[in-house]
Amino acid sequence: MKYEELNSKIKSYNIPRVFFFYGDEKFLLNNRVNALKKRIVPKDLEAFNFTKLEGRNTVIEELIEAVEQFPQASEKKMVLVKNSGLFDNASSKSFKELKEFVMDLPEYVCLVFVEDEFDKKREKILKFIEDSDGGVVNFEYQPVNKLEIWAEKKFEKAGKYIIASDLSYLIRLTGVSMDKINSSCEKLILYLGEERRKITRADIDAVVDVSVEVKVYDIFSKDIVNSRGERAKCQLMQLKTENQSPSMVMSIIIDQLYELLMCKLLKQDGFEARDILEYYDRKPPIFAVNNAIENSKRFGEKYLKRMLDRGLKYSIDMKTGKISQWDAVEMFVSELIKKD
Repeated sequence: MKYEELNSKIKSYNIPRVFFFYGDEKFLLNNRVNALKKRIVPKDLEAFNFTKLEGRNTVIEELIEAVEQFPQASEKKMVLVKNSGLFDNASSKSFKELKEFVMDLPEYVCLVFVEDEFDKKREKILKFIEDSDGGVVNFEYQPVNKLEIWAEKKFEKAGKYIIASDLSYLIRLTGVSMDKINSSCEKLILYLGEERRKITRADIDAVVDVSVEVKVYDIFSKDIVNSRGERAKCQLMQLKTENQSPSMVMSIIIDQLYELLMCKLLKQDGFEARDILEYYDRKPPIFAVNNAIENSKRFGEKYLKRMLDRGLKYSIDMKTGKISQWDAVEMFVSELIKKD
């Protein structure tokens, strides 16, 4: 089920009996959970018609009991199940019992499963939800143009405005997480106060925190690509001082190497930037794809493949404890800087 279809069903009250929500965009996911709850559960009857089960200790019997309790003074009730662990093993007894139960849910319930750590590749095990006329929704990060429109509307609602170039700058600093964008917008609105209406780049620099993802992307795309080794090491040390996750830093660097290799190979096959954009897991603005294409020209195909292999090996060493995590990141960055 697409996000737009979900919105349509919520607005029309044509709400299925079961949903499965997952994905990276937690702000959007939580927003839709709350929208469902608002539609289904009368505010003064929440204690009777809304049940939340959370944690990996959730058992199928507990879920069945929550669903089978009739709604009070209302036609429907909602049961929210978060990170239950019931979907971890598709061959387990609990999963088989869950499938059978979901296929025969009562009309009065809306059962919503939310799993924070669910791999899209396993979506086929959720076919029983769709077969029950339910909805499986993957809340992905939104394209940059949609995020800009969303942020601009938020400013307009608060009586503020921002020019297009500064709006793009804001989204670049925050990254694509709607939660971070929302927080930054609210900070800017408060910072301007009642009198001022126009948001400037100076305001953004004064208020907005640069996301860790952007900092790491800059280390690679600005420093490593341009052979500014000492600056890259200083920026890396700053992230370490801020107690950022070394595994996340490593993951972002590996992602960038993969994107450079992908751009290089697709460009060699005659693809243009807009065609290449379709191959990205995340959805960066088109200028970022063009930058990646240009940066990929600085590296040979063999080098990029070799560095990807090295990065994956360092990642394994980090996870197994063979090398301390920050040591692994620093060693890998040192190898990237050498470019030999």
